[in-house]
Amino acid sequence: MLRGLYKVLNPELFTIKKLDASVAVLSAIILTGFVGPWIYPVDPRAVVGPLETPPTAAFPLGTDAYGKDILAQLMSGIRGSLQIGVTAAAIALLIGVMVGLVAGYKGRLTESLLMMLTDIVLLLPSILLMILIAAYFKWRDPLLVSIIIGVTSWPWVARAVRSQTLSLKSREFVYLSKMAGYRDLQIVVRDILPNIASYIFMAYVLLMSGAMIAETGLSMIGLGVTQGVTLGSILFWAQVLEAVRRGLWWWFIPPGAVLVALAASLLMLATALDEYFNPRLRGG
Repeated sequence: MLRGLYKVLNPELFTIKKLDASVAVLSAIILTGFVGPWIYPVDPRAVVGPLETPPTAAFPLGTDAYGKDILAQLMSGIRGSLQIGVTAAAIALLIGVMVGLVAGYKGRLTESLLMMLTDIVLLLPSILLMILIAAYFKWRDPLLVSIIIGVTSWPWVARAVRSQTLSLKSREFVYLSKMAGYRDLQIVVRDILPNIASYIFMAYVLLMSGAMIAETGLSMIGLGVTQGVTLGSILFWAQVLEAVRRGLWWWFIPPGAVLVALAASLLMLATALDEYFNPRLRGG
């Protein structure tokens, strides 16, 4: 009750605190993944100790069933998952924004065809498409997995961008640009894109979160990366070797907790940005 009252009385401050908290968690995870290996230089693929050792001073997060250091794997997994999230989100965003802009601005037959394609991809279960595509490749590096996730994750972005483009193209400044003799591409780049830039950034953040979760889903069924380490691949091997049943909590809890923290911080960041750019959502 008090928290709800605080949000009503201080909506902008609440949004800023939410933004700060999400950035702080995200920054801590990124620093762990990219700066951590300099402080703790252990090869995540090397056998460094006894099998299935609980956390000790020598092995802060213990070792797995092969004697590999789990902390080193976790830091490598953070980098791998972030790489997939960033790349897959960029691919999905590029496709979605292009389809949405063209469909919304051109209209008529072009819009109908592009939206029909979007609806077809949207109606098909994305995880099923990912499974079917990934199953065709024996070797899967992070880039390939990113492409698989990216080309199946763009439809909702396309529909949202189309809706905003339809609204913007009827504004007076667009008509003025047409009267001034600007080409369609110039109008889209100069007038429409800047007005939906904040939404595009929020969509990218959400796509990143979804991509990392999707990669974990693929990994858990054996269709994740075969070259490299991700948080999903760590959880996959913990699952295959029955870490949960055998009580090896240090093997599956840290990567699971980091994955949840990553997804939650990105979702909270997107929500905070949405509230910041849209005052009606924060009662402004």
